[in-house]
Amino acid sequence: MDNQPKPTLEQQLGHASVADTTAAYGSPLTPETVSAILRDPNSPLFPSRITVFCDNCGIEFTGEFMVSEEQTSAERLEVARTHMRTQGWQCDPAGDFCPQHKRPAAADPTSCAKCRTPFDPTDQRFDGHARHAQTPYCRHCIDLCHESTDAFHVCAICR
Repeated sequence: MDNQPKPTLEQQLGHASVADTTAAYGSPLTPETVSAILRDPNSPLFPSRITVFCDNCGIEFTGEFMVSEEQTSAERLEVARTHMRTQGWQCDPAGDFCPQHKRPAAADPTSCAKCRTPFDPTDQRFDGHARHAQTPYCRHCIDLCHESTDAFHVCAICR
């Protein structure tokens, strides 16, 4: 078997999923791997420029990431956030925070991340101060966002 020809990078890539490609080649991808992906007409991967803003100071992190058509916009954003975490960013349900504005991680928040009001599980009003689902926000703050009719709207409350 040692005298078998080694497959080229293009042959190795084939029709790999994003997870398969990352597992096989690591992240970030090397320029050679990116070139091979771009030359493969059957590859589902393509580069996409993604920008994420710090929820505290507004500084932006922009990078180009290999994504696929099968991924939702949330999954594509998670590709960027995964890399950002390696660069010192805090990306979690509380928001996206640059290394200078990281917040201490809490296993289970006891108050709203937006208004800091303690969660009141007995307040069952649609806009009350009970925790909204698994988000770090109360129902009152979730109700304050009126931009939810825009499919591309993403704010600290809506994601």
